[in-house]
Amino acid sequence: MAIGIVVEYNPFHNGHIRQLEWIKKNFPNDKIIVVMSNKFSQRGELIVASFRNRKKIAKKYGVNKVLKLSFKEGVQAAHIFAKNAINKLYKYKIDKLVFGSESNNVQEMIDLAIFLKNNKIQFDQKIKYYLKKEKMAYPKAYAQTLLDLKGKNFIQPNDILGFEYVKHIINNNLKIKIFTLQRNIGYHSLETRDKYASATLLREKIQKKEDISYYSPLKIKKVYKIDKYYKKFQKIMLKTNLVKIKKIPLVTEGIENLFLKHLHLKSYQDFVQACTSKRYTASRIKRIMAWIINKKWK
Repeated sequence: MAIGIVVEYNPFHNGHIRQLEWIKKNFPNDKIIVVMSNKFSQRGELIVASFRNRKKIAKKYGVNKVLKLSFKEGVQAAHIFAKNAINKLYKYKIDKLVFGSESNNVQEMIDLAIFLKNNKIQFDQKIKYYLKKEKMAYPKAYAQTLLDLKGKNFIQPNDILGFEYVKHIINNNLKIKIFTLQRNIGYHSLETRDKYASATLLREKIQKKEDISYYSPLKIKKVYKIDKYYKKFQKIMLKTNLVKIKKIPLVTEGIENLFLKHLHLKSYQDFVQACTSKRYTASRIKRIMAWIINKKWK
């Protein structure tokens, strides 16, 4: 008997400790296996602590085994990320999956996943309309299609990823029971609640070299500044033949030309904002940047 969790721990914080304590209380005889991103998050952002440090602290708080998602497995659109993560956990014989959720309604997710499985043609036709006719980015087209067909969608970060886990389990008839735990603070919230703070806020504090010990037991030894990362990206873009850039699986529709157009911008944030549009989400821009900086065209 084993419980799986898909994590990034970017950074590991009190909310994660709460989740692990909930699992140990409700399933005291089960092993806890996590699959964790390595150096880059699913959204293509640098993770603030090393894999080794995150693995060490996860085990300190009750995790029995930590699996690693490779760069190509982890820096992907939500549905591909979910497939890779769940498959890796399933190989280690998990029979339960736990994830944090804003809506905390796992049965609603299961019902919607079954509906999509049984109405694939209708779904494909509808989403194609939004992608081609309305020129929407895939996440927005996906959410709108769900709203049209079922009057429901998931727009919060953990719900979006969680629903992809549920869909993969349902579509592949995996023998995994699914449990959710209510998030007590929003993923992107810049507010705190008691001893809890969002990963987004903690990353900002880390970049500013502020103390996070009240919200996280993780010790950050080295902070990798995003501006240094962006300068490296600029150099690679200027020196690399575009033929190589086009070989990256995530690169489509001439996005490399969009990058060159805005490469003169001084900061990472300005560059991402300038490239983000109705068609390209900020997360997609960040993921492609991560693939380029890691030279994953090889």
